Amino acid sequence: MQPEPEIFNLIEAPWLPVRRRSGTVERIPPWRINDGLAEDPFVAFAWPRPDFDGAAHEFMIGLLSTAAAPGNDSEWEGWWSCPPTPDVLERKFAPWAHAFCVDGPGPRFMQDLDPLDGADDREVATLLIDAPGSQTLRNNADLFVKRGNAPALCRAAAAMALYTLNSYAPSGGKGHRTSLRGGGPMTTLVVADHHDYDRTLWGRLWPNVETREQLENRATDSYQRDDAVSVFPWLVPTRVSDPKADGRVTTQADIHPLQVYWGMPRRIRLLFEQGRGHPCSLTSASDRFVTRRYRTKNYGIQYFSEGFEHPLTPYYRNKSGSAKLPFHPNPGGISYRLWPGLVVPSRDKLRQPAQVIRKWPERGKSVLTKRFTAYGYDMDNMKARDWVEGEWPLWLFADKGLSELFAKFIGQITAGSDTISWSLMSAIKSALHDSPSDARGDYGFIAERFFRETEDQFYDLVREAAELVHQDDDDPTLEARKNWISIVKIVALHLFDEYAPTEGLENRNMQRHVKARFFLRLTLGGHGKSGRSLYGRDLEIPSPDAGVTRKDSS
Repeated sequence: MQPEPEIFNLIEAPWLPVRRRSGTVERIPPWRINDGLAEDPFVAFAWPRPDFDGAAHEFMIGLLSTAAAPGNDSEWEGWWSCPPTPDVLERKFAPWAHAFCVDGPGPRFMQDLDPLDGADDREVATLLIDAPGSQTLRNNADLFVKRGNAPALCRAAAAMALYTLNSYAPSGGKGHRTSLRGGGPMTTLVVADHHDYDRTLWGRLWPNVETREQLENRATDSYQRDDAVSVFPWLVPTRVSDPKADGRVTTQADIHPLQVYWGMPRRIRLLFEQGRGHPCSLTSASDRFVTRRYRTKNYGIQYFSEGFEHPLTPYYRNKSGSAKLPFHPNPGGISYRLWPGLVVPSRDKLRQPAQVIRKWPERGKSVLTKRFTAYGYDMDNMKARDWVEGEWPLWLFADKGLSELFAKFIGQITAGSDTISWSLMSAIKSALHDSPSDARGDYGFIAERFFRETEDQFYDLVREAAELVHQDDDDPTLEARKNWISIVKIVALHLFDEYAPTEGLENRNMQRHVKARFFLRLTLGGHGKSGRSLYGRDLEIPSPDAGVTRKDSS
């Protein structure tokens, strides 16, 4: 018989790995997040996996919103100007500690209240979202991501694995539910530099914490302040979703608004054993108790994702009036082509930034330096193809008129870039193939290359436009948009010449090549159907009067 493990509590134990500005890494309880702010502050999480780092941000934002939410923006400003000391946060977090026990006889963090005796027994490594699935293992196809890469997890790593899985959970097979935001959602966070302490971890957390006013605005009639049972689903028997056992779908009306940070779609129970001196497979930390296996059962909580709006995720509609759906990363990573929907509303208003981004112009008026970060899993159903992440400068305006002008400019530039990237791909296929429609393979990498090659110029132009929108002019950014097309046409033609070189071409193929380049130049010059669309519909600038001849295309 295994001994009962000592209780490991995520509020009290030093378990979060964090890095100070000096480079020193420490493990701390959450309430120490502001330790040493003036001397050597914590600036980042230091998990060995990027998805754990991302989830750790959301864990802390959820904890602060749950245990220390400011009443309104004025109170938020108070803790931004003068961040709370560790002692203050310890007192705020302490009343909620009972919900954060990873082991022990009572309710366990992110685990089913039922011990799940007799349920499926799995290796703990399969808690990791990028672990090879059962079909991959049966086919012996785990070529790049190997099976058994984490045979034993310490309690800290196991807790973060549970939180990460439940937050981003893809489909796990029949009845194994996705996260409250669907499988592999995108997260966007505001990142701000403090006027006294510069870049700190507090500047990555507090700008994204909800006020009680915001929580009440998201609440339905079920909202009850400080009701831990409705906030943390593991404190009560699981609301099962098995249709054959009177299971129910969980809607926004069924839960506390804070449960968006603590959703638990998976029914899991960790099995602990003595560590016997073996370090954690992920963190190399020693722990008296580790987990190698866990029990799991299907038909956990099925969140009706169309009914929720997570404050940290952008949303979109397929058409006007349809339900909001959470945005998910796509192949190719995150580039400025996604700014409509991540930073500003899209031109058709079908894509909207996350609540934290929309809220920031009003909240962060006194903050001089700010950025935003976006990250998440690019999922192919149950398969994790990639973890995508980036951080970019952020320009937003509290004034509605300026905000609309800026959003319009972003929409114009990104729409124009989309048209150019599509025309570039089409031209290259036409240069390389007699029948471009029959060209095999994915040419999307060319579009992504175009966006990468023009990214620096985009930010230079956005910086310029952020100043121009203040001018008293009917179209203050017109000249900036004209400059944009003159810059990106050079990049587009350079990429065409790189991917469709003339060296070694026969006469017939040379004619095909010249024709393809000519029509690309027509588009970039504002001529032809695509060119008129680029200048008129996308960039909304006048087309050049001078025509382009075949001689120009050489």
